[in-house]
Amino acid sequence: MINLFENYDSNTRELHESLKIAGYHPFTIVLNDDGFLPDEVTSPYQYFANYQIYDDDKPAFFNDVTTPPFWEIKGNGTMAQVIDMGELRGKIFYKENYKTRVVSYVEWLDKHQRLRSVEYYTKEGFKYAEKVYDLSGTPILKKYVDRNGKEVIYENYVTQNIVLDYRGKSYFFETTKEFIAFYLNELNIDYKQVVINSLSTPFITLYHQPIAQQVVLFWQEQSHGHVPGNMKLMFEPNNFSQFSVIIPEREEYQMVTNQLNSTENQFVYPSGYLYSKKKENQLSKNILILTNSDQIPHLEALIQRHDDFNFHIGAVTEMSTVLTSLEHYPNAKLYPTIKRDMVEELYQRCDIYLDINEGGEILNAVRTAFDYNLLILGYKETAHHLTMTSPSHLFSAENVAELSRVLTEVGSNKDIFKDKLDQQSSHANEVSVSTFKTALNQALN
Repeated sequence: MINLFENYDSNTRELHESLKIAGYHPFTIVLNDDGFLPDEVTSPYQYFANYQIYDDDKPAFFNDVTTPPFWEIKGNGTMAQVIDMGELRGKIFYKENYKTRVVSYVEWLDKHQRLRSVEYYTKEGFKYAEKVYDLSGTPILKKYVDRNGKEVIYENYVTQNIVLDYRGKSYFFETTKEFIAFYLNELNIDYKQVVINSLSTPFITLYHQPIAQQVVLFWQEQSHGHVPGNMKLMFEPNNFSQFSVIIPEREEYQMVTNQLNSTENQFVYPSGYLYSKKKENQLSKNILILTNSDQIPHLEALIQRHDDFNFHIGAVTEMSTVLTSLEHYPNAKLYPTIKRDMVEELYQRCDIYLDINEGGEILNAVRTAFDYNLLILGYKETAHHLTMTSPSHLFSAENVAELSRVLTEVGSNKDIFKDKLDQQSSHANEVSVSTFKTALNQALN
């Protein structure tokens, strides 16, 4: 079996991890390489660039970015800037939910503050691609280079063509589909069974390139009441490939199948996701909050009202007096400039996560809380990860009494605590290994 994914986003990660938990470890391809793919995942760029990983590789930090002489880099915990004589000439963006201050890409500006190019970095710390923009801010080309800086792939956004330098020859492709088809043929692997999660390039390539005997689409998007045309196309007779669809989300499964006829529904199967929880919830009264903002509505009131709970509040930066003033409460513990080992320790210690801070999420906090099997409660207005947080566990910030009531309930009744954890798992479409494998086996048979 082969995984053929377009991007390695959060949805793809959920599917990939579910397959591995179920015992499937297929050869996995991601068409659009963002430089931070897992080591077991490959891409067209990695293949044609003869991508190598060395033991002494390390990510590029913000101060590793090469700049002209006398230009200055100023960085903080969220991003960095490149300054020339007081003028902004570059913006350095860190990889989200990764190690501290690791460079993902750099935007370069001209003297008129116009975006002219973007440089992309890998997790091994070298520049692997550059996108160039015209004076209006429209991207015109993207070129990929190997570790030695030699150009291997050139994408022309104006003409929609791709040029490949491969084994001493230059190859010209009119479309992305042609380029991907060439790549898949060059791999020379068995495509008997292929798993995809996109109706874009992976599907279009396989539909027009008869190399896969069985194709399973994990539909991870929302149809919004209209079955996509390409999905309908999958149900039509095909001379070579057999197509089927697995839909992990229950509501989306019902919505799609309600719009299909009985013949089409024979090729659609419900499923879910598998999650590897890092600990059992101990049903304790230890609460965790991770934030880089001091705007946490009603935090002090909650600390005062629930003196039988311990509130652990961490930030990767220094804390303002708004937060440090809470330290006189015996049930409030603050962790400014928190380190990752302490974050992990708190996830192990705590059993409730309060997603109630305004501003951005840090350290992929809510998803990590789910992985550590914490009960996630929060405010509707500021919730950071709706997929992992049950709607019944989100409350209006103006009505903090409801959140307080739930804290009282779970703190005094362990059965209610367990029920809410079950609701959380159900909302995230968590299923058993046997259920997941049954759906996949049905789709492939």
